Amino acid sequence: MASTARVCPSCRITVLSRYNAEPLCAACLRSVRDPGALVPTWMWDSPPMRRALARADLGAFLAILRGAAGLSQMDLAHLVEGWSQSTVSLIENGRRATLYDVRELLRVADAVDMPRQALLPLVFGDPGVTVEEADNADLTGDALADLDRRSFNTMTAGLAAGALAPMIRIPDRADAAHLRYLRAGLARLRNRDHDVGGGAIVRQAARQFSRARRMLDESDYTETIGRQLLAVAAELAIFTGWLAYDAGQQQLARRLYSEAELLTGSIGDGQLSAHVYLNLAMQSTYLARVGTARGMAREALRFTAQAAETARHEPSPRLHALIALRGAAAHAQLRDEIAFRSAIGQARRELDRGAHPFDPPWCGFVDHTEVTGYDADGRIWLGTPARAAALYGEVLADRGLPRRNRAYYQARLAGALLDDGDRTEAIRQGLMVLPELGEQVTSTRTLIELRPVRAAAEQAAAAEFVTRFDAAARSLSVA
Repeated sequence: MASTARVCPSCRITVLSRYNAEPLCAACLRSVRDPGALVPTWMWDSPPMRRALARADLGAFLAILRGAAGLSQMDLAHLVEGWSQSTVSLIENGRRATLYDVRELLRVADAVDMPRQALLPLVFGDPGVTVEEADNADLTGDALADLDRRSFNTMTAGLAAGALAPMIRIPDRADAAHLRYLRAGLARLRNRDHDVGGGAIVRQAARQFSRARRMLDESDYTETIGRQLLAVAAELAIFTGWLAYDAGQQQLARRLYSEAELLTGSIGDGQLSAHVYLNLAMQSTYLARVGTARGMAREALRFTAQAAETARHEPSPRLHALIALRGAAAHAQLRDEIAFRSAIGQARRELDRGAHPFDPPWCGFVDHTEVTGYDADGRIWLGTPARAAALYGEVLADRGLPRRNRAYYQARLAGALLDDGDRTEAIRQGLMVLPELGEQVTSTRTLIELRPVRAAAEQAAAAEFVTRFDAAARSLSVA
């Protein structure tokens, strides 16, 4: 008897090769792992996931979840306590209706920290439904009858009424599957940050960190799993701190960095410790600039020195280049041009050494374009905005620049032009950024860079700039 061909559960078109170990076809995997312009409701939000939920295809829901997170059926079974690999397999193949019990569905959602609002496409049968539309919907009569036809009881209506994330739930015992899920989530959030900035995903990242932190405190695990969980929690704290920093939530960022410092101190990992100190240095330099407090710039130098000390035996050129860059920024704030130039030169020399196997993944953004950006920043602070504008132009010529970074440097260019006295061009460059801010790019830090340009635009009666800036500020909730 011929074996039945496997069809991709997401698109329901492509036949899966017997040699394909992934749960989805290659095209659908790319779609769920890189959702493009979609600002996610949660970590695995994607058009294929929304479509699967809208058609109440819960087998596809599990397969897409596994494909997005890189989990095996056994991994997912470990996440959902009480399940087995065969349970996952039967549901994915449509041979078990477990998930049509709403309590079991919510148990799966809780196991992967999926907020209720992510299930709205299932409730309404609409892949594009938003929380605002759900709040205004009438879940009575035909709507509930339709839910009945989907084999759900009326409890499902509560998903729309309270589109909130559940309380964070943690497993009684943490194992390798939980670590893989946390790492996959961190990788996904990092990728989304490059596109949309911190504002859209800081809440998700904070929940993931809280989950990992509670697992450390409350779950059972082996010594090996405990060490790895400690490292993942530290990485989540650092990354979430960065997102809070980018979203303009500086107090939250500092608290998270302090938490990360405590966690990394228990690990003895030089790279992770350096990562914490480098982020603290970056924040201190920023606070020195926006608050004009020189003491914060000196604090940044102290953090940079601590990063250099903890990383003294690390062979990574990118890491040492980043240490030099953070030092350069602090020196520029202190108006020490000689030290600034020396640090920029050191960063370039480190990068000229080439890639190294021990370069940490979180240093991947450190390249010659990044050095040029720091060079431009320093030139503004040292009083040569025309040179800074030219350098920002070089940065923006890099076609590989992530969207969030491109928006930031475009805003910095507008500020440099304004400082150089070219108000008209500053407003024009700023207008190239504003349509994305608040819609596609949720970086409050970028909007703040445009505040002086807004003041100039108001003086010049440039109403379009003022209107767009104010709209972006409302969207990002910036006072």
